[in-house]
Amino acid sequence: MNKKSGHIDDELLLRFLLGEASEDEILQVQEWLQLSKENRKALDTYETVWAETGKLTPNPVAVDTSSVWKKMSARIDQYEEEQKSTKTLSLKSRRIWLGSSAAAVVIVLFGIYQLLIKPESIQNMQIASVENIVKDSLPDGTHFALNNHSKISYPEKFTKNERRVKLEGEAFFKVEPNKAKPFIIEAGNAFVQVLGTSFNVSAYENSQMEVIVTDGLVKVFTIDSETMDTTSILLKAGEKAKISNENRTPVLVAENIPDELFWMDYTLIFTDTDLKKVFSLVENYYNIKIEVSDERIYDCRLSTTFSNNTIDDIIDVIAATFEFEYSKENNTYTIKGDGCAKKNN
Repeated sequence: MNKKSGHIDDELLLRFLLGEASEDEILQVQEWLQLSKENRKALDTYETVWAETGKLTPNPVAVDTSSVWKKMSARIDQYEEEQKSTKTLSLKSRRIWLGSSAAAVVIVLFGIYQLLIKPESIQNMQIASVENIVKDSLPDGTHFALNNHSKISYPEKFTKNERRVKLEGEAFFKVEPNKAKPFIIEAGNAFVQVLGTSFNVSAYENSQMEVIVTDGLVKVFTIDSETMDTTSILLKAGEKAKISNENRTPVLVAENIPDELFWMDYTLIFTDTDLKKVFSLVENYYNIKIEVSDERIYDCRLSTTFSNNTIDDIIDVIAATFEFEYSKENNTYTIKGDGCAKKNN
């Protein structure tokens, strides 16, 4: 480092930004910062752009600083050859003049991002739904179903280390297992990472994000764009997490909403649910009417799962479970029985 001139070794600065500098190197950077306000301002700009370009990369990036700067120098040499009138950087010495404009700093760091973080240039694919449910599969064999007004974006070919997609709206995924290549979904304010499982992600714009796991294990995490700290939560089958737009922290929730996955495969999940609510949902989805001979029937509580069942199948199961009788006239079912004692909540 040349203190008098205001230059600092570019590779040293990169190691400092990556947190890989030695104590002696950190001291050199600190001494350089004390030379002028311009140096401090330049480093602040570096740190800001560095954080922005890396904030969506949850996995550590292995960096060969020497190789990176050689590539950077080659690119900048080519740029200067084409733009001789622009003298933003001094490349022969392979040093960055950090007292120059912030625009030059942004250009250099964007180049670093292209080399270190940005995946190889692969064509992105996109599938969207409007007023219908769209079912399809990804290049790795993962199956998904898009709910109404949803969109999924993914590369034509996944990288060597991960399978990453971006979701806007709601989708159900059945992920093809691959321990060597984790499946990662960018959705709203958070990320969902799995190895192989089935789960639902809801991340509509201006709504809190929700993740429901039906099989396997899922990690839901967020990344602080300023500190790069991560906050995560593990979900197993039958569990649900929410992430609000305000605090962006994954929270495990205990609530059970029976019809959350009905849109995808006509599944209704009831857990100690009173029949009044059961009948209300069934009436709504199957366009029928259910009447009871005794109001106490509504107090009976049901724990079961219906998946792609006919309405007759559902009524048969309920009647058999509580020893009811029923009759049907057109679209109206009449349930007869003694009912149940009301449960105190």
